[in-house]
Amino acid sequence: MPTQVYRWGGVALCVIAVVGAAQFSTTNAAPDDFGTPSSARALLDSEEGDSQRRLREGTLIVDVVGHFRQDGDGATFVTDDGQEFGGLSNLNLERIARTLKGADESKRLMWSVSGTVTEFMNRNFLLISRAVYKSAAQPPAPDQLSE
Repeated sequence: MPTQVYRWGGVALCVIAVVGAAQFSTTNAAPDDFGTPSSARALLDSEEGDSQRRLREGTLIVDVVGHFRQDGDGATFVTDDGQEFGGLSNLNLERIARTLKGADESKRLMWSVSGTVTEFMNRNFLLISRAVYKSAAQPPAPDQLSE
């Protein structure tokens, strides 16, 4: 008799575990590559406009072209498609800020930037590992000046 009780008890526990796992998998979405449940990821995406879409912590950007906008002692990197990254203080950012101080129009100075993205307070920041000054943006065409 005690063997039968243990056997049925084990079967009951297995059934409860399977039913619980099935219910959990249907009510909770699977996590994405960053451990965020898909439902939460969709919520984050829906809260932000396409132009202000955040990148996830630890994302590497490589050779992205854009310009820097000076912000006090630092700078913000703005990509060609309008995505903004606050610059995190390091020697690369110091060199960029020094270059911007000597420029008349920082928006015309184009850069190719690589670095690691971080997130803080719903905003992206960039730890710059490499920034290469490409050139000044092309001046406007003469026909555009007359308008």
